[in-house]
Amino acid sequence: MSINKSIRLINLGKTESWKTQAVYHALAERMTEDSQDTIIICQPDTPYLSLGHFQSFNSIFDYHQVKRLNLPVYSRRIGGGATYLDCNQLFYQFIFHHSRVPVFLEKAYKKFLAAPVETLKSFGLDCNLRALNEIEVNGKRIAGIGGGRIGDAAVIVGNFLFDFDYEAMSSVWKSPWSGFNILSGEAIKERIYTLKQCAPDLSVKEVFEKLIGLLPNYFNRSIKNDKLTTEENDTARNELEKLTVKITKNKNNEESEIQKKPLKISADVFIHNRKIAKKGHSFNFSFRTDKEIVTRVKAENVGFEKICAGLVNMHQGDVDKVLSQASGRNHGQ
Repeated sequence: MSINKSIRLINLGKTESWKTQAVYHALAERMTEDSQDTIIICQPDTPYLSLGHFQSFNSIFDYHQVKRLNLPVYSRRIGGGATYLDCNQLFYQFIFHHSRVPVFLEKAYKKFLAAPVETLKSFGLDCNLRALNEIEVNGKRIAGIGGGRIGDAAVIVGNFLFDFDYEAMSSVWKSPWSGFNILSGEAIKERIYTLKQCAPDLSVKEVFEKLIGLLPNYFNRSIKNDKLTTEENDTARNELEKLTVKITKNKNNEESEIQKKPLKISADVFIHNRKIAKKGHSFNFSFRTDKEIVTRVKAENVGFEKICAGLVNMHQGDVDKVLSQASGRNHGQ
């Protein structure tokens, strides 16, 4: 197919939440070299949770909280972390044949995220792309970005965050203990930015129209409005069953992913958890790092205050050594 062929634009508008995941998976599965590259714009009409490829429900989310909030969960076949999505987010989804996408991830994200970044800049916002695929305004994360390969398609998805339900997001993490929840909740509120905070008068319609107007320039190809075919709608419905996660209790006592690796809040901010054993008991330590430096610490039990204070301003690479030494000493020493 000629690379000059126009790009399809499918505007689903505000639609059923499952469609915001199933449609791009369906188009990606059907993609061949002769298919038109496609951009989908959409908003979910109800909130839901989305898992990244290789993530499992019981290692990421708290079963009881997800049930209480009555949130459906869908599992993507592309990367990016688990997240909470709702109608306050405008999604853009690029589904291109892989032969028309740069091989190297850094170049691919730079190419596809240029228009969303310029969209926000056009409204006077200090917006930049950094750390591979992090879109920031005023130095804070303002989008969730994911990408990967589905069949012959390269897929990159992202969103404009008009508002964000910080409480819902932080409440569904499968946290090892309450201190971890406190640190992650504080960090999310501090580091995840929204258009409501920096440009409260900006409407979804204004952002949508600006993005669509910029796309032809950034891809050097025309954009043609289109609709899903009957066959594509059928494929999307079939995708629903594949993407839907059955929410079950953790019968196998699957360990929280947070116990295995830190929780990413933004490009430079992570929340970590460590356990130390002492006199037959185990104790949780949670700490936040900003650019790999410890900035906040919480211990599960009293008596560790001096250790917590000593960890602040330490490089994250030195924490394990200090906690290992602490497990062999009396509390507070």
